[in-house]
Amino acid sequence: MQRRHLLGLCAAALMPATAAPPLPPRFLHVGSYAPLGQGLYGFAIAADGSLRPLGLTPNANSPSWLVAGGQRVYAAEEGGDHIAVYAPDGTGALRLLQRQPSGGQGPVHLSLAAGRLWAAHYGDARFAALPLLDDGRLGPAESWPGCGGTDRGPGPQQAPSGPPGSQARSGHDAPHAHMIQASPDGRWLLGTDLGSDRLLAWPLAAGTPQAAARELALSPGSGPRHFAFHAEDPRWVYVLQEESSTLSTVELTEDGPRLRGEISVLPAGFAGTSYASDLIVAPDGRHLYALNRLHDSLAVLALARPAAPRLLDHHWVHGSYPRSACRVGQHLYVCNQRSDQLSHFDLSRPEAPRFTGRQTSVPSPAGACAL
Repeated sequence: MQRRHLLGLCAAALMPATAAPPLPPRFLHVGSYAPLGQGLYGFAIAADGSLRPLGLTPNANSPSWLVAGGQRVYAAEEGGDHIAVYAPDGTGALRLLQRQPSGGQGPVHLSLAAGRLWAAHYGDARFAALPLLDDGRLGPAESWPGCGGTDRGPGPQQAPSGPPGSQARSGHDAPHAHMIQASPDGRWLLGTDLGSDRLLAWPLAAGTPQAAARELALSPGSGPRHFAFHAEDPRWVYVLQEESSTLSTVELTEDGPRLRGEISVLPAGFAGTSYASDLIVAPDGRHLYALNRLHDSLAVLALARPAAPRLLDHHWVHGSYPRSACRVGQHLYVCNQRSDQLSHFDLSRPEAPRFTGRQTSVPSPAGACAL
């Protein structure tokens, strides 16, 4: 250490201690779909957002959704009805700690809150909660009132609210859970049922669902898939509909969720078929990104008025069939499933994502997380 720094450090030692800012994520892990994808693909993240391949962690069960927390990586094995728990080392390599039954069939989404890992299952429309143990492993799946999903039948095969000529049909043969996440203020646990066109909301107390879900019916045939909370006011939730390619604005009131509006995430005049997939909150919290598969675009929405999102623009994802995206600070990595690559966008101007020209090869990428 250079001597000229010592005086400053000693003076700093007399000041009240403050928590050090969290270190930026150093590694990106990408799950994939079998048979092309062979597991989890690891990358080191450089300061400019470029990616350096680290290697493959084999997993033949289609680890399609990843979430990181507490220095662990949790992977939903969509093809194996388990959740794989990994421990990273200092180089970013992953070591398998555990494979725990997920509590349902076909897990497609995971989230962390209140000492639990929450899982949504597409196959049997079940939601599950798995306790987090001290070492990051998972306890057996727990149930709660209504976690088996809605008892409503499936919605219509085609969404009247979709674009003209749309043939988007994917999940209205039966109920299908697609996402579960607690609100940032800890008051609600939300889940989507794509097949029945419903948003489910459980009141939370001490992180535990207290009653049966309060259901909100969304547009028939729309297929609610993913949602995102407003960064500053968590009573506002934005729900992305897969088959209608629309975004619903929902307010969480004392009596449950209430629908306040619905807009398209496709350009005006678009006709034909597209499937919306994922929602990402911008770094400034005042913009929202929606992914469109087949249209292959990143839609940018302004949240200046939380109750009335406004569609601003579309950007080509420079790939085919963007299934999901992972934001790491000012960088966005889009998983283009059919073109077997990640596309890298710079988010320095949140209202105008900029493609950096960087693409990274990953076979059938499905979902990613950073830590």
